[in-house]
Amino acid sequence: MKKGLTKAQADMKLANLTTIFNILYDKTPISRADLAKISGMSPTSITRFVTSMLSINLLRETPAEEKKVGRTAAWLAINPDAFYSVGINIDSGYIHVALLNFRKQIIADEYTRITIASPTMEQILDIAYDLYLSTLNQTAVTPDRICGIGVSVVGVMNDSEILEFTPQLKWKGINIRRAVIEKFCFENVVVENDCNSSLVGQLVLHPEYKEKSVACICLGSGVGSAFWCQGSLFTRPGRVSFSEIGHTIVEPDGMLCDCGNRGCLQTFIAEEALIKRAQAHEPSITLLEEIHQAWLSEIPWARELITQACSYIKIGINNLACVYNPEIILICGESVDDYWDMFGAVMEEPQPLFYPFKDKLTILPFAKKYQSSIIGVAQQVQDIYLNQLLKKTL
Repeated sequence: MKKGLTKAQADMKLANLTTIFNILYDKTPISRADLAKISGMSPTSITRFVTSMLSINLLRETPAEEKKVGRTAAWLAINPDAFYSVGINIDSGYIHVALLNFRKQIIADEYTRITIASPTMEQILDIAYDLYLSTLNQTAVTPDRICGIGVSVVGVMNDSEILEFTPQLKWKGINIRRAVIEKFCFENVVVENDCNSSLVGQLVLHPEYKEKSVACICLGSGVGSAFWCQGSLFTRPGRVSFSEIGHTIVEPDGMLCDCGNRGCLQTFIAEEALIKRAQAHEPSITLLEEIHQAWLSEIPWARELITQACSYIKIGINNLACVYNPEIILICGESVDDYWDMFGAVMEEPQPLFYPFKDKLTILPFAKKYQSSIIGVAQQVQDIYLNQLLKKTL
């Protein structure tokens, strides 16, 4: 902090600088005059803030296409190559690693299926590190241009530090953030539950959602959920992720879940649970793709199984609506990415929604959840680094 600048003054200047940056980010390219008009700040303040951001390479300045008499106006635009971040998505069946620019655009990525039975965290991070090196080799980006690492992982996170429990990977109480810092040699590391990061990714891709209350339900190796309200993810004190709708019990004496309880919601709709249920009819089935093929062939047991699954997904949607009362519920996950033709019936009527929500709740699917979660966790990493950069200009 500069000499003589009080904390209150610094906080106010940082807030103003952040406001200017957010307008630039959303409205790029934009002129100084329009920036002053939208922000309500004086041209002098705008010039000062813009000069600060130009000095740290966050912005680019280009002449306006339309020439006028006198001095030619200039456009201000975000520099997408100001810095980069790495996003890593870890699920029980795959690892996806991507390099993203300052506009949260994926410029290189690597994806692999996990073939190791019951992999340890160290084995997973070894694979992720090799994929990270491969993404760098695809570009001219060097490690010194990278601001940090974001990790999206299935399971219950506590304060971006401790992975409390992941039933799919059978990990409990591990400090995954510290392990990533040591493996990748970056201090700016954020670890987030995959549903939370996926929802944040959708807010990056759809800024119009930011001012709304939005919930999502994720379908894949497990079943999770997340909720965005009043400009932030909804978490409880201690930041334990709210993401475990899949472990709400819907049938007390039902199938044993990998969490140890019986009759959890995900025992009706998660991938492994569907495979187990299918094996009661066809013991040779080991993949969801095989269930999909049986469903396409209109084999009765497959049709009945998926009809039941869709009914329970609808129950999950109604439960989310009753708990959070969102304006929008998004449906995502590997099942949505790969087999929406099979699960698309969740959008059909009747919807077992609590009456006050009927005709007031928007339900939407979105595909490529693994990309959305990487974009979401990259947003969190870049926000931390950006805040540090902006503070240095005060």
